[in-house]
Amino acid sequence: MDRLPKERTSVLVTGTFFLAALAAAFVPAPLRAAPPGYEIQGFPVPEALQSQGQSLSADSKDWMKKWKGMNLEDSSSYTFKELSGSTSINMKIEKIDTSDPKGYKSRGSFVPRNSSANPDVEIAAFNLSTILGYDRIYRPAARYELGPIASQAFRSLIGKYSIHGSARLANKARILKAIQSGPPLKGCVKAKKDETGVAFDAIANTHAASNGAPNAGHPIIRFLQAANEKPMAGKSLTLKTGYDGDELELAREYSVIMTIDAITQQWDRYSGGNVAIRKDDQGRAHFYMTDNGGADLSDSWNAHNLTWFSRFDRGVIQKLADLKRFLDTPATGYLGYSDPEVFVTDLGLYSQNSAAINVQRLRRNLGFVLDYVRATETKFGDKAYFD
Repeated sequence: MDRLPKERTSVLVTGTFFLAALAAAFVPAPLRAAPPGYEIQGFPVPEALQSQGQSLSADSKDWMKKWKGMNLEDSSSYTFKELSGSTSINMKIEKIDTSDPKGYKSRGSFVPRNSSANPDVEIAAFNLSTILGYDRIYRPAARYELGPIASQAFRSLIGKYSIHGSARLANKARILKAIQSGPPLKGCVKAKKDETGVAFDAIANTHAASNGAPNAGHPIIRFLQAANEKPMAGKSLTLKTGYDGDELELAREYSVIMTIDAITQQWDRYSGGNVAIRKDDQGRAHFYMTDNGGADLSDSWNAHNLTWFSRFDRGVIQKLADLKRFLDTPATGYLGYSDPEVFVTDLGLYSQNSAAINVQRLRRNLGFVLDYVRATETKFGDKAYFD
């Protein structure tokens, strides 16, 4: 067969692509393949911990399993019908499941960047909790970027809601502007809240300037002062009617929370509704951090989170020292990482600053925390620790 002229070949190829595109346009959306590049491939930090023999909480493993391979561009598998959030504006994720009486199963919510939520820190706080061995008291979160289909669904959903209040209106405008600028819309996915979880504002002085502070008179906060007596193992403490836990366990948990808050520069923990508790399978109460996005690793350091407590978990502080050593001296390695910039990105700090800046700020914040712990130990000795 004679070879076709080059011009004719070009026309045939162009025509082939045109016909393919035309055919695709008439394929119902549920039958189209989801565009690649928007699925969750894995969870680098938790999986690195697992590879080294560290166990994760059942909750963490459950949500990692649910999210692995999730692609919200797949309209045959996922649908979006509701917004969530108080001042933040988030989008609930439903995985279509005809075997479920509701017709779907929750896959949590998508959280974009806005003035009320920092998805980078949501992810980083959860991943830090896994490193420290306390992910059981944190709501799982993972990196996710919405593609064009899910972004437009988000925009359409926002348009259907009557949104009030200056903060929410500002967040609405910011999110719509980000969607308009084109995909991907960077953010994170957060697990659905535990059904036993309830807000616990008794530990907060929501009227303190600025934006609230811990309630210095609450038993847990008193236990976290090195000058006071230590909490006792095996002694029950009632946080709220029906929520009883072990005094030492609860105090230790909250010390870890305050430590992570200091590292991430949390500024919205005590304004109301941002401390929660839940029950485990045996009915015991535990702290449960569901909202960690009111924080920024900014260029300035605010020590107020540190001055609120002075009793620490010794093992947690050692793990933070190990992390700081890696950031200072990358050749030492950490969880299989040799490059701090790759590590901080996998930690969750991926969408706002350069990796180099995030390394510098995380190293600085860890340094301030560890210096404070050393100074507290010098002053109080072993009273600075639970054991």
